Amino acid sequence: MTLAEQSGAQSDTTPQSPEQFDNHNHACHAGTRAHNPATPPAVASPEPAEGTIAGTVVFDFDGTLCLGDGPVWSYAEHAYANLEPELRHEAEAALDGYLAGTMPAQTRETHGWQDGYDVVASFCRDRMAPQRLQEAYLASRAELAAGSASVHMPDGMKDFLRRLGVLGCKRILLSNSPITGLRETLERFGVTDDIDTVVPNGGKPSQWPQHLADFTEAAGSGHLLSIGDYWTNDIEPVLATGYEVAYIHDSEPSGAHDRPTYQASKLPQMYDAILEGCAAWLR
Repeated sequence: MTLAEQSGAQSDTTPQSPEQFDNHNHACHAGTRAHNPATPPAVASPEPAEGTIAGTVVFDFDGTLCLGDGPVWSYAEHAYANLEPELRHEAEAALDGYLAGTMPAQTRETHGWQDGYDVVASFCRDRMAPQRLQEAYLASRAELAAGSASVHMPDGMKDFLRRLGVLGCKRILLSNSPITGLRETLERFGVTDDIDTVVPNGGKPSQWPQHLADFTEAAGSGHLLSIGDYWTNDIEPVLATGYEVAYIHDSEPSGAHDRPTYQASKLPQMYDAILEGCAAWLR
């Protein structure tokens, strides 16, 4: 597994958090296949010729390959310590409601919250120096690295990664997080050898054009799929350039958007369809 540092990647927002850097209408995006997870198709898995690269599959980390609320609560604990008690109580209640799924969709959309990290940052960014919020985030990643923030992989992820490799797919982890926490979590999950390249500090969404050029050139294939749960970081920029996407979500973004190639509330619901689609890259 290669650890690729993207030293020039910068986020579009401050303070930094894993997904702040990291258009559904009813017509399918050209060249893609909309997937209904209730009726998974049969998977065709031709054996590629040795050395054949079918394409590239790019995974987000938080909320995609790594699940669990431990890291975001760790971030909140460090960040909210800088708030006045009454505001801290309000911020904790908002994060709890967001993560529990009890927050009204209108509230999420009004604030533009797409994950729990957005919730934390929105309560803190105007009430403390960006450096203090960044320190809170880095402290949470250190706890993730130490194993004190509870996380887990989606069911069947290791086998899914293996099957993508059998199909000749380059498997890339692209995250806005630093390498601290990524490396150690992958080792605990036992998937270090099932991911070909890890790119930390990825600068999503602004750095996607460079990543797409680099990934497709390295693979020698124009086929690419981005898998993630954060619309503006993982899905929208990739879909807009004509590549494929798999969107993990409980509710679709409001407004008119292009339709994802695949979408479901949980990644395992899309495994079979994604494998079938990647197998089709070989034909």
